[in-house]
Amino acid sequence: MKTGKITALVLSLVMAAGAAGCSSAPVSTVPGQETAGTSATLAASEKVTVATESSVRESGTGSYAENPVTEVKDRENGKLVIWSYNDDLRTLLDAYSPVKDYEYVVIPREEYNFRLGAALESGEAPDMFVCDGDSVRSYADTDRTLSINTIGITNKACSDMYDYTLRMACDSSGNIKGLAWEMAPSAVFYQKSVAQQYLGFSEPSQVSNSFSSWATFLTSARKISRDSDGNARIIAGTEELFKSYMSSRSTSWKIDGKLNVDSTAEAYLGFARTVSTEKLAFGYANGSDEWKAGMRNKTVLSYWGPLSLARSGDLALDPTAASKANPTSGDWGMVAAPGAYSSGGTWIMVSSSCDMRRSCADIMQAVCCDQGNLRDMLAGGKIDFVNSRTVINAAASDERYEFTWLGGQNPYAVLGPVAEKIDVGKTGGDDTVIENIFSRIVTVYSEGGIKTVNDAKAMFRELLIEKKIIKE
Repeated sequence: MKTGKITALVLSLVMAAGAAGCSSAPVSTVPGQETAGTSATLAASEKVTVATESSVRESGTGSYAENPVTEVKDRENGKLVIWSYNDDLRTLLDAYSPVKDYEYVVIPREEYNFRLGAALESGEAPDMFVCDGDSVRSYADTDRTLSINTIGITNKACSDMYDYTLRMACDSSGNIKGLAWEMAPSAVFYQKSVAQQYLGFSEPSQVSNSFSSWATFLTSARKISRDSDGNARIIAGTEELFKSYMSSRSTSWKIDGKLNVDSTAEAYLGFARTVSTEKLAFGYANGSDEWKAGMRNKTVLSYWGPLSLARSGDLALDPTAASKANPTSGDWGMVAAPGAYSSGGTWIMVSSSCDMRRSCADIMQAVCCDQGNLRDMLAGGKIDFVNSRTVINAAASDERYEFTWLGGQNPYAVLGPVAEKIDVGKTGGDDTVIENIFSRIVTVYSEGGIKTVNDAKAMFRELLIEKKIIKE
């Protein structure tokens, strides 16, 4: 199938996918441009350690490359330069970092990945930078970033972190290239009164069975639609489902440079069409006015995402975090989704041109590894979910986290086990772009704009070839 034959609906899909791809393109493909940065010269300063000979150790559910460490130093009279797309890290540095002398540059979110990619490609990048869950894999899988061992941090220092956060920040050889302090394991927020009306029960221990598998999800979805005469649905739109369903993929999107559409991806095409054709979802776009209205008028049972979603202006369930709280606050519960998944997170990485390696290591250890600091971030409400098993496990049994706005439920008792189960499989630098395109193909297919699974796969492949992401 050639793109010249694609309908107007699918052409709009291509444009949307293209826009999504621009923000997270692999850094190796971004043209260089002159930006503020640092030199790569190292001179005498304080000591830390750096990698030498290679070895492999077991960590979590898989193995990571690891190098023994020796001394690293900051450049004498050097200036540490940090880039980010917001002030979040600066706030944490003010509170926890032993390094106080630095230049912190905030770049608008819509420009950030392009400018950072260009700076990395030119060799004039900042010493340290922040990246999110959509872009971390593309920055990790390049020689423009340093492994944590290279700046003096051992893999053992990361032993309390959730495995998937390390796997997402690995290059193709298993070197850990970045550390996350903030995570976004995700679950299902559901409105208890809606559950009681259409499912006949409302407590998390009962409702969890309705989301325990995709089969039980469909059974529950059909019951809600039928018993409400189509006035209520289990979800507002199928966008909610994509990451959870696709979380069971275990193979790469690319094998030897060619597209690999595995059985999970194929099954999701059929699943999404079932949801659409049976009208089990309203078809509302995430964040739209209709999407938001569904929780207030009690026509949508569930909304899927991380804890930050409930505290955002969209759901606004937590009255302490929103300027105007949702009037349904307190009428909500949380259960795990059928597939354990993440919807974000924030990582720190170090560029290969960094000449302030000691300072970078000190910052990463203070913000990402220090359990006392992470415990304080969580308790103080600075971070919704920190990257520490010990801290989260303690919070899961702490009555201080039994939130009134969540019906007295402790979200960490749900999200902690979810975070342990998340498996990002074999990742690659192009994954975010590929998944953005595939999710749009799924949307058009589920709505009947593409007739067959084979047509959908052919169109998917054609678009990836156009973007030079896969080979012919």
